[in-house]
Amino acid sequence: MKMIIAHTPDPDDAFMFYAMFEHKIETSFDYEQVVKDIETLNRESVDANYDVTAISANGYMHVADKYDLTTSGASFGLTYGPLVIAKNKIDLKGKTIATPGKYTSAELLYRMFAPEAGKFKEIRFDKIVNSIMEDEVDAGIIIHDEQLTFQNKGLVKVLSLYDEWKKYAGDLPIPLGFNAIKKDMPLEYKLKYKTDFENSIKYAKEHETDAVKYAMKYSRYDDFELERKFILMYVNDLSIDFGETGRKALDLYYKRAAEKNIIKPFKPVIV
Repeated sequence: MKMIIAHTPDPDDAFMFYAMFEHKIETSFDYEQVVKDIETLNRESVDANYDVTAISANGYMHVADKYDLTTSGASFGLTYGPLVIAKNKIDLKGKTIATPGKYTSAELLYRMFAPEAGKFKEIRFDKIVNSIMEDEVDAGIIIHDEQLTFQNKGLVKVLSLYDEWKKYAGDLPIPLGFNAIKKDMPLEYKLKYKTDFENSIKYAKEHETDAVKYAMKYSRYDDFELERKFILMYVNDLSIDFGETGRKALDLYYKRAAEKNIIKPFKPVIV
């Protein structure tokens, strides 16, 4: 049986899928790979074109009738999260803020914890730094490896959304990206897929250098150690199985959004 998996062109995703796509481990299915940016996948998930898709914690709310979240493959920030940056330290209230997409976790976290924006402007995540440099926006929410390079352009951190999350949630990790599997798939298949993916992540962690080399073909920077650092920021033990810790963090994430009247009360379906 063939299963179609859609993931993002981000080194952390590629790192986790390395063993599955490169046939380093035995798997229960043949896997076909589709690679698109996270906001595109968030939007396409409403059509349920893929058996498994990367999805934001925010985006998942809109397709919970079509997909279940899996406990494997998630990105939780243990000490990191989206950053709000600008040319100078500014008051964000009423400003035009670049966001990687209305369905991304980054935008919802901003709306939960940051001063009210005057306007959000959706810009592809890898174009946000340039949009600030060219004065298209006052500030921007950055995700992925741009978090490690924005200072090179002379930009400054205005707000850490992880720090704001920590004030609210204590030591619980910040929920960011997830994998979702089609709801109507037989439970037996879901569990077999999860086993394959968990084994793939474990293999990558045990063969880190080889897995990072594979992930480099998706990298936007030709810097092996930079990408290794980024990958290890977000691929951790919770990526294998986020367990009770991840469930508690997700519950608080959706609770906060509901308390701020951004969403209706929501409970994810997790396998």
